[in-house]
Amino acid sequence: MKTKAGLFLVAILVIGIVGVYFFAGGKRNNIVAEGSQTYLFANPVFAQSISSETTFLEEEAGVSIYVNIGASIDLSEAKTVYKTIEKETADYIVGSISLTGLPEADDVHCFVHKDGWIVVYYLKAEAISKIIDWSYYSGGKLTKTKLLVGLEKMALAIGATVTGAKYYNFQYPYASKWMIIIESNETSGTDSFNVKIPSEFTVYERSWSHYGSGYYDSWYGARYAVFQIDGNQIDAIDGTGVTKYGQLTATQLSPDVFHTVSTYSYLSSPHRVAIVLAYREP
Repeated sequence: MKTKAGLFLVAILVIGIVGVYFFAGGKRNNIVAEGSQTYLFANPVFAQSISSETTFLEEEAGVSIYVNIGASIDLSEAKTVYKTIEKETADYIVGSISLTGLPEADDVHCFVHKDGWIVVYYLKAEAISKIIDWSYYSGGKLTKTKLLVGLEKMALAIGATVTGAKYYNFQYPYASKWMIIIESNETSGTDSFNVKIPSEFTVYERSWSHYGSGYYDSWYGARYAVFQIDGNQIDAIDGTGVTKYGQLTATQLSPDVFHTVSTYSYLSSPHRVAIVLAYREP
């Protein structure tokens, strides 16, 4: 079993990979923790001309990614991307976009305004960890989220780029950052990391994503990929290429204590777990 330690004190980046600060004995050491990625939440200051039309986002949207392409958008071109249309006016469209290779439950919502704004999001009731797409996990890094894939799909259709895209969480407007900590094992056995959340940080959400390739053997019975925190099972997967996600309580990932997050599989096949934290530093 290999173990790595990661603390969610963070450097700053809008989209990308960063180091993690490991905290022990009252000292901070700048240690790069494999699989740890940190992002900013940046409040979208919509143009005054459309602010009255975006109040519904505050009511229904949770984690999101957005961009202003700096040019007008032809809504007839944008409309071709949608799987379903939820609302359509002369100024904007709201609907769902399907993601290649993923089930309908993973469809993203998308708001497009003729003045150049694109917002791709999941609903408030859905865990932030839902944005993790394990097909974009490579070399210890998550290179894209489902929201980014949806944004790129819309941008491609209208001939735009997503340069300058930022993340925001409408459900937690005071959250300034979020972190993904990943553990992956491509064979059988157990891998783990340790995480400690400082009590002076305000944590708005603790969530997880679990991927595994399990199966049922007629001789040995079910063989699982298992996700645990401090030896307590959070999730088990007995299907092939299955991804599950959910939220954790403050008790399961309490502050000022090192918690061990582990992934275990009976099989020599990939199994991965991610912890996602939305928070604000003091």
